Amino acid sequence: MRLIHGRGIGVQREIVRAVLARHPRVAAFADAPPERGGWGATLVRLRPAGRRP
Repeated sequence: MRLIHGRGIGVQREIVRAVLARHPRVAAFADAPPERGGWGATLVRLRPAGRRP
């Protein structure tokens, strides 16, 4: 999924990523490529429901 948090000074980006880092369903996250928002958006890869790391 893609979360759009905007570029600004990075406060929302850091909050979003702190929540993602703690969530058990999140397998990975990274900046979106430039054509999909760059550092103003975060791409998230989720684990399937029911699977543990």
